Amino acid sequence: MASTKRPPRRHLRLLLDQGFPKPPGFRPEAVDQSLEVVHLSDFDRALSERRTPDWVLYCVAKEAGFDALVSRDFSQADQAAEMFALSRLTDFDVVTWRKRMDDPISEWGQLLAYLPLIRKHVASGPSRVVFLPEPALSARSFRSPKDVLGVIATQQRVSNAQVRAEARREIADWQAMEEMPGRFDRLLGMERR
Repeated sequence: MASTKRPPRRHLRLLLDQGFPKPPGFRPEAVDQSLEVVHLSDFDRALSERRTPDWVLYCVAKEAGFDALVSRDFSQADQAAEMFALSRLTDFDVVTWRKRMDDPISEWGQLLAYLPLIRKHVASGPSRVVFLPEPALSARSFRSPKDVLGVIATQQRVSNAQVRAEARREIADWQAMEEMPGRFDRLLGMERR
C-alpha cells in the first residue's frame, strides 16, 4: 500500500529588509514551522543602520544561507548593480511587490498567502525577482446574497420563494435539532407573524 504521508516541507529561510514591518509578538514560524524569518535589524544591526546597497544585502544574505530577501523596495528591480549581483548568484531570490504598500497587515498577509508558491519557486536555479501581486478587490469580489439566491433558484429551476422557504426550513430544523428552537429567528427576521 502506498504511503499517504506528505514529504516534509523544504525549510525556507527569509531575510526581511529593514523597511519590512516587524509587529511585536508576531511569529510567522507559528504558522509554518519549516519557515525561518529573520529581520535585518536582528540579523545584522550595522547593515540596517547605514545605507547599505541592496546588492550587498543579497550577497550577505546568500553567504548566511538565506533563500531570499523580502523587501518593500520594488525599485531595486530596476537598478543595474543590484540586478548584476543577483544575476551572478544562484538559488537566491528577492521577493517584493509591484506597487508600494504601507499596510503591515496586507504585506504580511500577502507574504504568508503566497508562501506555498514562493517556496516552490524560490531558491531553485537561477536567481530572480519575485513580484507579489497587489491585493485588491474588484466588483467581482462582492456578491449580494439575494442575487445568489436568485442564481440558485435558476439553477434548480424553481422560484426564488421556494429556495428561500427551503433555506428557512433548513435553519429551523437545525435549531430544533440542536435544542435551540427559534434562537436566531428574530435575528434573521424569521419570527412567526
